[in-house]
Amino acid sequence: MNMSMNTSLPTIRPTPLPYTTPASDAQVIRRNTYTLMIRGNHMGDCHLFDGDVIVIRRYQHDNQAETIVAEINHQALALKQLSISRAGVRLWLDDAKHSEVFLHNRDIQVLGMFMGIEHHPMTH
Repeated sequence: MNMSMNTSLPTIRPTPLPYTTPASDAQVIRRNTYTLMIRGNHMGDCHLFDGDVIVIRRYQHDNQAETIVAEINHQALALKQLSISRAGVRLWLDDAKHSEVFLHNRDIQVLGMFMGIEHHPMTH
């Protein structure tokens, strides 16, 4: 199945270095955790805005209604809400301007689960 991505969906740009957390004696690098920078304001309903940095933990699980980062047909990353059923996977943005996307399991790979956010210093 070939699916064309809606070009108005927000894309997220990976930062080059892995996410680090300070420890008492030294820096600890968590290789399963990384940061992404939000481009665009399409996730405003989730309080995610242009320039915000989100923390993603590499994780693949079938929980219902998780916030995830997904790759669809090798297209750019998009932050989505995920719901899995027997029929397939439903992805949607909290922004009501964008319609939901339904895919069969063979057409989607979940890359990680949303863990946190650092807002851009500008006022939103």
